Amino acid sequence: MKKLMLFTALLILTAGGFLLGRLTHPGTGHEAPPAAPDTSAGPAAAERKILYWRAPMDPNEIYDRPGKSKMGMDLIPVYEDEVAGEGTVTIDPVTMQNIGVRTARVEVTALRRAIRTTGRFVMDEQGAHTVSLKVGGWVEKLYVDFNGAVVRAGQPLLELYSPDLVTTQEEYLLAFRNARQAAGSSRPGVQADARRVLEAARRRLAYWDLSEEQIRRLETTGIPQRTITFFTPAAGEVMNKQVVEGQYVAPGQPLMDIVDISRIWLIVDVYEQDLAWVRPGTPAQVALPYAPGVTYTARVDHIYHMLDGETRAARARIVLPGGHHAPLKPGMYATVTLEGAPTAPSPVVPEEAVLQTGEQAFVVLALGGGRFRPVEVRVGLRAGGQVQILDGLQGGEEVVIRAQFLIDSEARLRSALGALAGHHNHGAAPAESGHAGHAPAAGMQAEGGVQVVRVTVGAAGFEPQRITLQAGRPARLVFVRTTDGTCATQVVLPGLGLGPVDLPLHREAALDFTPSEAGTFTFACGMEMLKGTLVVTR
Repeated sequence: MKKLMLFTALLILTAGGFLLGRLTHPGTGHEAPPAAPDTSAGPAAAERKILYWRAPMDPNEIYDRPGKSKMGMDLIPVYEDEVAGEGTVTIDPVTMQNIGVRTARVEVTALRRAIRTTGRFVMDEQGAHTVSLKVGGWVEKLYVDFNGAVVRAGQPLLELYSPDLVTTQEEYLLAFRNARQAAGSSRPGVQADARRVLEAARRRLAYWDLSEEQIRRLETTGIPQRTITFFTPAAGEVMNKQVVEGQYVAPGQPLMDIVDISRIWLIVDVYEQDLAWVRPGTPAQVALPYAPGVTYTARVDHIYHMLDGETRAARARIVLPGGHHAPLKPGMYATVTLEGAPTAPSPVVPEEAVLQTGEQAFVVLALGGGRFRPVEVRVGLRAGGQVQILDGLQGGEEVVIRAQFLIDSEARLRSALGALAGHHNHGAAPAESGHAGHAPAAGMQAEGGVQVVRVTVGAAGFEPQRITLQAGRPARLVFVRTTDGTCATQVVLPGLGLGPVDLPLHREAALDFTPSEAGTFTFACGMEMLKGTLVVTR
């Protein structure tokens, strides 16, 4: 079983290396390449310049002269005209067909998105009234005596016996008689005082919610009423009834709630990534799972500002018509489709065209003639399998939507190896045949005789992943972690006995040392999940 698994892994690695070999040098397999350009083809062929040599099975194994790879295979030349420019790769039509390259045109259009979510019906909070009295007493008669009762405004609610009410009625009757007697007085001050006392007693009864009709009946009969009838302050359905007949109620004590049921609210969950598409006035289609074919058309009335910390969802409110006999009832659920407002016209590409590499995004441009180049873009909203491009594309370009991962990897390799070839062409000593040359560290600087290399630590790992230093010279590796989305919070060079060193976010952390011997070492994160290679040469 282990032999079978080993054979399968070796077969996959061999096939991957062969495909990269076909991308880099179409038409070349395991056959030995010529040691030098074939000048017999004419002047055009003689002008081709070799940048470097590489192993057929490992594009990262490069040399500056012909020979054999570590696997004993003839090296492949890479010509200057094959590297069409910074990060540009050329692929022949046969290879394009074999790896299934497909392209799409960048359209300039507006994005629209339909957000499908769920909601639950609740009572209209704006139509809720809590019933309480402003005077204490005993409930002698309760006319509305169960939850769910539908009442109209001004309907009798209860009869209350209150000693305070009886006393105040007697005071009002006394003031009323005094005012009538004072009306025949010739002294104006007496009449005014009597009217003020009468108005004060009348206001006290009114403040306790006695109606004008009840006060006039008191004046007509001249007899205080033992119990006073109170009426419902609003129309709606009774809920949360907390009073029974014979109970004493204190001023301000909640007796029941009366809720207006002519409207009903639908509270919809809008997840964080969808909030950009929803605003007050957004059209909504409401479907009821228990009533197939029934759809309500409405609009978002309000968006609540707080998100649920557990579900990461905000709430949007939709107001629908209700009623005692309406099919929409509090506690029910509904399926809601929100029609997001269209964006301003901008370049749009299919989602599969975008390559995400940690904090960056790329697309691969098809330049024509089998030439391709990855370009960095800034992405915006996503909808319907399309991605809005905010920066990096103008519209009308052709982008690769299939096999772009292989093309992007080859383009990055070409760019890096092109820089290496330029380094060799400027006086670098060629390596002996059969010994691989090494790329200089990206971002290498010499500061006062110290070899300084700056390494960025992102979500994808270390950049650069391969560093070359010279033995016997002081060196400094400066690491900067740019994201929390990585396990590399520490760095260590176990082969040199360095570290671990903490990597604070967006702050430099340096390793200072002087490599004494040539060799290949590994630098890694504290958990050794992300690794890079340090090559020390003589």
